[in-house]
Amino acid sequence: MSNFKGLFITKNQVWKEQLSNRLNDDQIEVTTVSEWKKTFLEQRHFHYIFVDVEAIEDPKKLQVPSTSVLIGLTREHDFEVGRSWLVAGAKDLIIFPEEEHRLNALVKELNNQFMFQKETESGFGSGQVHAFYSAKGGSGKTLLAAMVAQSLSIHHQLKVLVIDLNAQFGNIEVLFGSQPFRSYYDLIPVMEEMDVRHIQNIGHYIEEANLTLVTGPTDPAKAEQIPDELIARLIRIAKSQYDFVILDLPSTINNLSFTGLNEATHVHYVLTPDSLGMRAYKYASELFERFQIGKNGQLSLLVNRVHPKLELTEKDISRILDQEVHGLIHSDFFSIQPNINMGGAFFKKAKDKGSTKVSKDVKKYTDELIKRTKR
Repeated sequence: MSNFKGLFITKNQVWKEQLSNRLNDDQIEVTTVSEWKKTFLEQRHFHYIFVDVEAIEDPKKLQVPSTSVLIGLTREHDFEVGRSWLVAGAKDLIIFPEEEHRLNALVKELNNQFMFQKETESGFGSGQVHAFYSAKGGSGKTLLAAMVAQSLSIHHQLKVLVIDLNAQFGNIEVLFGSQPFRSYYDLIPVMEEMDVRHIQNIGHYIEEANLTLVTGPTDPAKAEQIPDELIARLIRIAKSQYDFVILDLPSTINNLSFTGLNEATHVHYVLTPDSLGMRAYKYASELFERFQIGKNGQLSLLVNRVHPKLELTEKDISRILDQEVHGLIHSDFFSIQPNINMGGAFFKKAKDKGSTKVSKDVKKYTDELIKRTKR
C-alpha cells in the first residue's frame, strides 16, 4: 500500500513508465496527466507534484500549495530555466534520468519528513507556537518576543519555552541576563531520537521569569550546519510539553526562519510605523500569501515604537496595508533602555502591570492575545 500520493505532468510516455516504476519503490502512488488543471489540487491532495518542464510554459501558473512539494524534471541543464522553476517554488530541478541518484536521495529525505509530520500532527502536542517576525531589521521583535513570553509566564501562569532562531548572531539571552553554554546545535547527534529530556539538557531555565530559553550557536559556521528537520523536531517536541513556544526569528528568510514560520500556529508581525517598515511588510505579506502563512486569522500585526508625533496613525496603517492592527507598543526609550542593558525580568509577579509604557502595552497585548487564541 502506498503511503504518499504523487502527480506527474508529462506528455512523454517513456518518462511516465520510468518515473512511475521508480517511485513505486518509495511507496508513492503516481497519477500521470498530460496537462495542468487547477481542479487537480481541488479534488485531491498530492504530497509530490513532478513536472516535465516541457509540459508547462510558465511554472508560476502552477500555484502549488505549501503542503505539496514541486519537483521539476528536465532533459538538459539550463541556468535560466532552473532559476525560473526555483523562483516559482520548486524544491529542485533534476536532469532526468541522468541525475536519478539525486531524485532518489531527495525523495527518501522528503518521505521521512512527511512521515514525521504525519506522526506529530496526529494529536502530538497541544501547545501553541508563536513566531515573532519582521522583514525589517531593528524593529524590536526580539525584545517584544521576550516580553510577551514573560507576560505569558508571570501573568497567566503558563509553561513557556523561548527559542532563538537567530542562529548566527542571536542575543535574546542578554534580555534575560543569562549566558547559556549549550545550544540546539548540540542536538544534531541525537536528532533522530530527540525527546523532551534532550531539550531540557540544552535549555536554560530563567528562574526570575519562570521560563526556559533555548539559543542557537554563537559560531556562524556552526549555524550553517543546522538541518531544517532539527528545528522542526525541536518545535514539535517542545509543544507537547509547553503551553507556549515562542520563536524569535531573524529578518532574513532562510531555512531556519522559514521552518519557524511554517511550524507556527500564530505569527506576530512587528511593524515600525514608517515607510521602510510599511514597504518591508508589503514584501513579507506577498511571501506569506504565497506559502499560506498566517492564514485564517493566525497573523497579528503589532506596531512598535508608536509616538504622538508620528505622521501615521493606527487607522492610516490599517487602511494602507489593508490589515487590522492588533496591538500598539508606545515608544519609551529612556525608560526601557536600563532594563535592556541590565537584563532580567520585565515583570516580577502576577499583579505587576509593568513600570514602563512598553511593558504596560505588552501586558495588554498578551491579555488580549490569550482571549483571541481561546486558551
